[in-house]
Amino acid sequence: MTAREIPTVEHLTLRTVSTRAKLVAIAERLFAERGIDNIALSDINKAAGQRNKSAAQYHFGSKDGLLQAILDKHAPGIVARRNAILDELEARAKPTMRDVVGALLYPIAEKIADPDGGKAFIRIHAQLVATHLMSIHNLCTSSLQLRQVDRLTRALSAAIGDLPEVIAQQRLMLAAILLFHGLADHSRMQDASGDTNPVVHNTLFIQNLEDCLVALLTADVSHAAIETLSAIHTRSSAMS
Repeated sequence: MTAREIPTVEHLTLRTVSTRAKLVAIAERLFAERGIDNIALSDINKAAGQRNKSAAQYHFGSKDGLLQAILDKHAPGIVARRNAILDELEARAKPTMRDVVGALLYPIAEKIADPDGGKAFIRIHAQLVATHLMSIHNLCTSSLQLRQVDRLTRALSAAIGDLPEVIAQQRLMLAAILLFHGLADHSRMQDASGDTNPVVHNTLFIQNLEDCLVALLTADVSHAAIETLSAIHTRSSAMS
């Protein structure tokens, strides 16, 4: 195995696993504190005390490879929790929007209490949410992959109901932005002031965020928005 090859499962040793876990933990902290764009792999190597100046590149290939490792570290627990909620909802006749929003919100919000990089994951994901959304809507390409979100997307789309498709897509985009940026900023304020101030009380904030997400996804479409959408369709038809 050369220095340019990323270690595969077959090549992983106890030492390799330990080194990778340390690099991921350091990267989580630095990406969350200083921003993804402000951190290079060399910064992570240095902070992790690696004598090999190319350690992060050796283990993950690139910054995107390291970011993917961070996402994959947290994805299994989130997916398992979400699927358990969706299993329960699918056993009902017709879940409400609030039911489905719970499947969106709570598996992520519970990461705030995860001492193994949970808050950092939320703050990192908030930085990536626009990239993920643009990739989903084919506005850009990204090597980063989200794990098992199709089932949740279908449930949310079904709960939204009869909204015009473009409006529904924008609402789902706004919900993802509000979810991750809201939780990320909340976690920072909570770290700064503790959980004693009612404004940053964790349970109250998450319940209020749930209310906001439900309102966002169920609000009536304004007459002005309908007119704008109609004008877009008319112009698109004229150009085709």
